[in-house]
Amino acid sequence: MDQNYAGQIAVLLNTRNQLVKNYDAKDILGARARFLFEVRDDQVVGCVEVKKVQWYQAEVNHLTVHEEYCRRGIAQALLTSATARAIRDRARILQCTIRDNNKESTGLFVKNGFLRTALFLYPDTGNNVGVYQKVISPPEAAALSVATGQ
Repeated sequence: MDQNYAGQIAVLLNTRNQLVKNYDAKDILGARARFLFEVRDDQVVGCVEVKKVQWYQAEVNHLTVHEEYCRRGIAQALLTSATARAIRDRARILQCTIRDNNKESTGLFVKNGFLRTALFLYPDTGNNVGVYQKVISPPEAAALSVATGQ
């Protein structure tokens, strides 16, 4: 990732999301290993951050697609890549938070097997936020049978 792409990612995040903190190219470059992005004709058209937050848990942040490129499969491809990254990083659970009124994002994550596990008010924005989780590394059969006594 270079300065140009980092700047484009920052602009995309800031314009397409309701963020409390705005990003700049320096922020993105500082976390470059966590960002996946899609480029078309030298323009960043989608991005997502994948961050390991616990030994067993990774988080998807700010899955964002440029408005001119919506409904072209970019969000699905980024989520698939984010899931693969989390699995590669040996996470067991993948989690995200989504504003309760963001029906498109909610639909994408639910379609991909995420379940809402909590809903809370984020006081800094006044938005209700859902926590969505998906198990990406199910228990092995032998371990499961020991745990269940079968």
